[in-house]
Amino acid sequence: MTELQSVLAEVIEPHLSGLNGKKDNLLDKFEVFLEMLRNRGRDNNLTGFRDSTELAIQVVGDALAPLESAPEDVDFLPDGPEELLDVGSGAGVPGIIYALYWPKCEVYLLESNKKRLEFLREAIDNLEINNVQIIEGRAESHAHELVWRERFDMVTSRALAPLPISLELCLPYLALDGWMLTFKGSNPTDEIKDAEFALNKLGAGKVSARPYVPGSGQQRRHALWIPKTGLTPDRYPRREGIPAKRPLRGSRS
Repeated sequence: MTELQSVLAEVIEPHLSGLNGKKDNLLDKFEVFLEMLRNRGRDNNLTGFRDSTELAIQVVGDALAPLESAPEDVDFLPDGPEELLDVGSGAGVPGIIYALYWPKCEVYLLESNKKRLEFLREAIDNLEINNVQIIEGRAESHAHELVWRERFDMVTSRALAPLPISLELCLPYLALDGWMLTFKGSNPTDEIKDAEFALNKLGAGKVSARPYVPGSGQQRRHALWIPKTGLTPDRYPRREGIPAKRPLRGSRS
């Protein structure tokens, strides 16, 4: 067993219930993906992680650990949602991790950067996964297409933007009673407070901030689980670039 496999085995061990003997296959797939990230990450500006432990914890552990402390109302766990959208997918994290972990879930990766799109296509081919599709383009544009709007059971974002911005980019894709999952640091209280106007405006319910630790010896982080309780008004998201320039924070938005 390689060093990377050894670290991976330790990281995913707490999350293996219900996998029915598929641990070895999952380890192999995760290892292939992480080796691709390590080899190609610097060229494509995908990730700064190089160390085996760091890769396993920050990529795989950081995606799986929050699932263990999800709110009870998240009714698609542990088997996964029917359809998941990863907005601003970048290197496919956490989208590809969830596609491997939930093979019956249809995962869509939304990305606009050309080099990252090339990496995503290569990763999907190398991993031989058939439950992943790529949506090329900007979140602000595709959210107004009926085929995607308010469709997905789960929408994820990682390192996309401050919460008021990521809410505007993600919630229009989320179906009623679906859940948005985004990842924050040790104290997200101020960011959640800053997003109160956006939450109310975009059809979201109360944020559930759940602490988690992605791996042994790591600092506590928070997964923000956000339910979709009402329809998002048709005008959102605003046109390309506006959510970032003028985040939803008050009556002028």
